[in-house]
Amino acid sequence: MTHEPKIPMRLEDLPQQRIHEVVGLPERPAEFNCDVGYGCTPHGGVPQAGISMATYLCQVEWAWSPMHNRLDAYYLHRGRSAWSLWSKYWDDNWGKWDDICIGCVRRRSVNQMQAAAYLLLEFWKYDAQNSGADRYHWINEAEYLSVADLAAIAREVWE
Repeated sequence: MTHEPKIPMRLEDLPQQRIHEVVGLPERPAEFNCDVGYGCTPHGGVPQAGISMATYLCQVEWAWSPMHNRLDAYYLHRGRSAWSLWSKYWDDNWGKWDDICIGCVRRRSVNQMQAAAYLLLEFWKYDAQNSGADRYHWINEAEYLSVADLAAIAREVWE
């Protein structure tokens, strides 16, 4: 069953973000030909059960003003032949979470940690170049990817 993202309402609900171990990214596979972007089609098609069996990676938030923010929770689905990265985002218009495929890569020679780190990295690069997205403002939840992992990915994208 899919982990339903929780929107933290108190500072105590956020993971520690100021003090964390500085880590590097896992080694990038020699062949990492991925597709990223909003609504990309995962290799092998959309999972039949949706993202209910996907690994919950993390949730980050951008908060530009009280009425202008963005919440994204990221999931990694393991298909038969490919990994697909999904964003579950809060839709203010309908007051519910929606999901969309935002990246995919063939599984051959790519382990789960490499797929999670590099698909998210490539998507954030895409989002920064095409939508002007800046670095997230804070991490709401860190699950499969730790705060240190997310900081390492963000350093590659925005610094």
